[in-house]
Amino acid sequence: MRNSIKYGLIALVLSISCIGHATENPIEKADLTPEQIQRAKTFKQVLGTDKGYRSGAYVYTKRSIDDYMKEPEKLAARLAVLGFTDVYLGSEKALSGEADDYMKWQKTFIREAHKYNLKVHALRLSSAKLYVSDMKILEDCNSVINYNYSVKKSDRFDGVSADLEPHILKKGFIDYPKELTLVWDSKNNFGKGKDNDLLLKRTVEVMKLAQKELRPLPHSQALGFFFQPRVNNGLLEHGGADEFLQYCDQLIVMAYNYKPSRVFEMAEPILKAAEKSKNHPKSVSVCVKTSLGTVGDEGPVTSFQTHGWDYMIEAIKYLVEKGSTYPAFRGVDIFEFQGFEMMWNNKVKQ
Repeated sequence: MRNSIKYGLIALVLSISCIGHATENPIEKADLTPEQIQRAKTFKQVLGTDKGYRSGAYVYTKRSIDDYMKEPEKLAARLAVLGFTDVYLGSEKALSGEADDYMKWQKTFIREAHKYNLKVHALRLSSAKLYVSDMKILEDCNSVINYNYSVKKSDRFDGVSADLEPHILKKGFIDYPKELTLVWDSKNNFGKGKDNDLLLKRTVEVMKLAQKELRPLPHSQALGFFFQPRVNNGLLEHGGADEFLQYCDQLIVMAYNYKPSRVFEMAEPILKAAEKSKNHPKSVSVCVKTSLGTVGDEGPVTSFQTHGWDYMIEAIKYLVEKGSTYPAFRGVDIFEFQGFEMMWNNKVKQ
């Protein structure tokens, strides 16, 4: 009986799981239980990819990459079955030139992901050193460019995803560059021309230089949800969505909260502001947190993780419905896949 249910579900997913004009179907390599197959179908439906939206998952070295070190094909297939269209891939170890095993893994994973029309973006441009060094910007960009030139088309990155976070450059930050004189302070350093504003100005400058170096390869930037409201009320001159979209192809608003209404409240100012950028329709994705063990300063209130699968499904359904009323909305992203997979596998208390 169990086998008949499983094969029935497999047949169901075979009819829905291909993305675009994918040359292979992922279900055979994904190695899933009947419950996972049914949950994948539900998740894919709420993502709204059949309505033109897209969805990306963050995949990191010390998490999912290591989990699937011997099975990159399975990871790519599972991401495709779930309906993801994009992957933000941790690439530091592979692109550093110091880890041949990770480089081999990366090539295989990208090749497999492309079979399902998944787009793979290199996670680069995140080091605090970029605030004091243009050379570091060029090094990050060129590590991707040189890699793409050195491999077959099937193994190349489709874009670069930046995650510059000026708001972590606080006094006492462990990786604070010694050459930097600006300090982020949410209580004292807001105001045009003050430290917070100048740190955001530099963030925009990094994106501008990266755009020039990476063209025509697209790139995105993860954006703190709290920048835009302060631009709107005059406390910041820099950091608005329309300014970033002059130098980025897409923005990813990190809207971390367990309440879907609060997530959308965080993202809405950026969705509104992005409408000013006429050259970038569908330019803002809303990123939600599913991580376990990376819940941030505010604890578990930032993540869907402890609230279970069904709660997350309803939350994403709500976000897609609300987001669809804004021309700039391009879908929901997941930070990050290992935590999401725990929920998918029902390994988290409901």
